Amino acid sequence: MIKRVFFDIGLLFLVIILPWWASLLILFLGIFIFNDFYEFIVASTIIYIMYSAPTTKIISSPYFFPIIIFAIYFGLQFIKSNIILYKNEI
Repeated sequence: MIKRVFFDIGLLFLVIILPWWASLLILFLGIFIFNDFYEFIVASTIIYIMYSAPTTKIISSPYFFPIIIFAIYFGLQFIKSNIILYKNEI
């Protein structure tokens, strides 16, 4: 439990300081370290708010973004549950 709190505090700090691609690497690492890593959704939203630019493209739509984030999150949870060597200990 205490590891997760320190990871979340560090994650919030790093999402604000690091570039978006480095923050995403840390987020993907967090998904495989912790169970039910819902912080992925929150931190991805912070990254989107900080780095998005207003355009008329569908990819920049605020309605399209949550669909993509939830699809990535649940897709990674499915992949994680089907990895044979993955141990669900933490």
